[in-house]
Amino acid sequence: MRRLGTLVVLLVLGSAWACGSVPTAPTRGRSSSGETARDAVRVVAIARSLLSAPYRYAGSDPNGFDCSGLTSYVFSRVGLRLPRTAQSQASAGRWIAPDELSGGDLVFFGDHRAKPYHVGLVVSSPDEPLTMIHASTSRGVIETAVLTNSYWLSRLRFGRRVLAD
Repeated sequence: MRRLGTLVVLLVLGSAWACGSVPTAPTRGRSSSGETARDAVRVVAIARSLLSAPYRYAGSDPNGFDCSGLTSYVFSRVGLRLPRTAQSQASAGRWIAPDELSGGDLVFFGDHRAKPYHVGLVVSSPDEPLTMIHASTSRGVIETAVLTNSYWLSRLRFGRRVLAD
């Protein structure tokens, strides 16, 4: 029994260390703008295929996702490796203003003083109201219209484009 307790402690510490790891840039080979557009369409399609998947703390597969687990999983399906946590993903790619976000971009939420604590995947085009797919703790993977949701609108901070321009 003591070994099991030690193993659990080591797993928890290992997970905490991984969550606090140094942010890394998304990694993949170079791509053309046509390939990038196709990747954005694929990313949105993959995210939509995961709608209604359950929420699971620290989850990163279709058996259950947390917010950053969902985004890292979706991008991994198109060959792009993202950091695992929302805070680390907030440093990936390049900064995008909320009114310039388009399908395949990441969108971040938080309060004014703290680092971002939630990330979603944009599924709308720039000429449409901002809509994201994200992992909700109470409802699992869902699609949300950000601009008509007072909770998310008040916490909207910025976006990141991780697919090449």
